[in-house]
Amino acid sequence: MQKVNKHGLVGDLWPKIRLMQLTGMFILEFHEDSSPGTQLLRVAYCWIVTALLIAQYACVITFTVGLNYNNDLLAGGVVTTLFFTHGMIKYIYVGLKNKSFYRVLSSWNNANSHPVFAESNARYRAKSLSRMKRVLTIICVWTSATVVAWVTITMCGDSMFKVPDPEDKNKTMWVKVARLPVHSWYPWDCLNNSTAHIFTFIFQVYWVFSLVAHSQLCDGMFCSLVLFSCDQLKHLKEILKPLIDLSISQHGIPSSLDLFVNKSASSNKKLIANEDFEYQNMYQSQHDFSNYTQSKDSFPVDSQKEELTRSSIKYWVERHKHIVRYTEMVGDCYGISLLLHMLVSTVALTLLAYQATKIEGVNVYAFSTIGYLVYALAQVFFFCFYGNELIEQSSSVMEAAYSCSWYDGSEDAKTFVQIVSQQCQKSLSITGSKFFTVSLDLFASVLGAVVTYFMVLVQLQ
Repeated sequence: MQKVNKHGLVGDLWPKIRLMQLTGMFILEFHEDSSPGTQLLRVAYCWIVTALLIAQYACVITFTVGLNYNNDLLAGGVVTTLFFTHGMIKYIYVGLKNKSFYRVLSSWNNANSHPVFAESNARYRAKSLSRMKRVLTIICVWTSATVVAWVTITMCGDSMFKVPDPEDKNKTMWVKVARLPVHSWYPWDCLNNSTAHIFTFIFQVYWVFSLVAHSQLCDGMFCSLVLFSCDQLKHLKEILKPLIDLSISQHGIPSSLDLFVNKSASSNKKLIANEDFEYQNMYQSQHDFSNYTQSKDSFPVDSQKEELTRSSIKYWVERHKHIVRYTEMVGDCYGISLLLHMLVSTVALTLLAYQATKIEGVNVYAFSTIGYLVYALAQVFFFCFYGNELIEQSSSVMEAAYSCSWYDGSEDAKTFVQIVSQQCQKSLSITGSKFFTVSLDLFASVLGAVVTYFMVLVQLQ
């Protein structure tokens, strides 16, 4: 194991990475101390968390299977099981695909900037970092609110549950059960043994928190990776016009400040430091720009100007190719997880819609059902919103290229704009293992499928 390098994307997403590690996910890279003994302890901790989560999940499934004597109770048990299935799937998925996560997180550590466009690159990286922090804040608040609401609802109402009547198997009766966050089967008696009840209650709160946190952190990581790609596309879109103007200009080479003075002057965001970038490594544009003056009255040698124009075009093309490869890596990393998430969410939302028809007044059942419904819908929308932004931003690059005054530029600039238009005809997008594209259209499709399945359930009833 190598010592963690907090540069590029790893540095931007460091708080999320640390939270994923602290909650027991199998992110074994990116640690300060990578000695064999410490690494062994981390692996042991992850496996202990895995054993606890799977054991409790198995107990919940066992209890749900035993509810086959009542369809309403069985539907409610299935919804609860599916709610925690998201966290279990993503926890196991990260453990199996952690090398793919490492590749994605390390893919942007050496993506350097061009001296002319360094200011714009730094500004959009700062915007990405700000949006990533906002996503992390939403995740923390959302997770905390979910756990608090879950425990609060547990403490409200009577701790009663329907069970089969021993005298008449076709009827049910209300019996007192232990007050726990999740109805589950255990080999010990939680109702009459206070010590076992307290231990089980604390363990279930930890279990609920862990699975909700795993689900939200994986979702937040996906959204952060996608929005980073969106802001990089915005950066390329913004420098298109100055790049074409650079090839047209006959009065010296404008500096980065001259190119972006209008947008930078209206920006109040603090720029991040560029010490981490090594401009000479990636694009090999080791040209001496010191001969270019900032005055508009100077006339540089045509060969120097052509050389700078070509290096700028090369930067744009290489950066766009990097974004395309990066987006494909994100899609490959999350594809199966997205597919499973949408399948589970569709089934859960259908059952929740059916459960909502059983609401009679304001009570614990009503609050829990509506809470489930809002949570599941918000999760799906979270994915689709950022996936749709990626499609829109990649589509707008071609429009920005066509809107430039490319017809007055050099032959290199005209060829460049033609290539950009051809390459950007197909929008960048994230797919769920090629079955669907993550966008707002997918959100509408999920809602349509839920309504259809709901109507079938009502007719079957």
